[in-house]
Amino acid sequence: MLMDRGVLVRWNDEKGFGFIQPEKNAAQDVFIHISVLKKMARKPIVGDSILFQTEVQNDGKRKAVIASIEGVAVVAASSAPRTDSHSHVQSRNENFNFNNKDKAHDHSPRKSSFNTIIPLLIIVAIVIFGFKQYQEFNEAPAIDEVPVLTNEDIQPIPMYETKVRTQATPRFQCEAGKTHCSHMSSCAEATFYIQHCPNTQMDGDDDGIPCERQWCS
Repeated sequence: MLMDRGVLVRWNDEKGFGFIQPEKNAAQDVFIHISVLKKMARKPIVGDSILFQTEVQNDGKRKAVIASIEGVAVVAASSAPRTDSHSHVQSRNENFNFNNKDKAHDHSPRKSSFNTIIPLLIIVAIVIFGFKQYQEFNEAPAIDEVPVLTNEDIQPIPMYETKVRTQATPRFQCEAGKTHCSHMSSCAEATFYIQHCPNTQMDGDDDGIPCERQWCS
């Protein structure tokens, strides 16, 4: 299937979800949860270009079900479960003990003591290794289930966050004569102008959201 492309215009890092403004059919933003980006080498940030596929929810809104951050590496798949390695070592240890019992009568008292200590050391090492793996597994952060969106979750999120990486170059620049909503091409551009350019007339109620009847509805 072909992937759609869009820009991440809103992101709540604490709750692990945000919204994509698609290049096509931009009238409705697409919901995205951190769980569909868990294989990315880093977390998403506002301004990232996202490749995604969507499905329509029961309320008619769209959400991303497959997604990746364009230009960001994918983390390799995890190795085989630890229990397999643990079981293999334990099986070898049991065979080793069994063979030692068969040959016990042929060894001197000194060799018998030596052969008894070695399995004990191996068992202790296995127990310590298993305990450490258990601790690491419990301390690993669990991925929250995808939340059901409510108006209380959506309304406090700003339409476009201005926090960007210091290395990123601005997407827009102030141009003389562009002061009204009719001069803008998107909500992102209108937001940039009211924050960085003088003499703009696009935020009549001074709530920080410009062009609410046109671009930022």
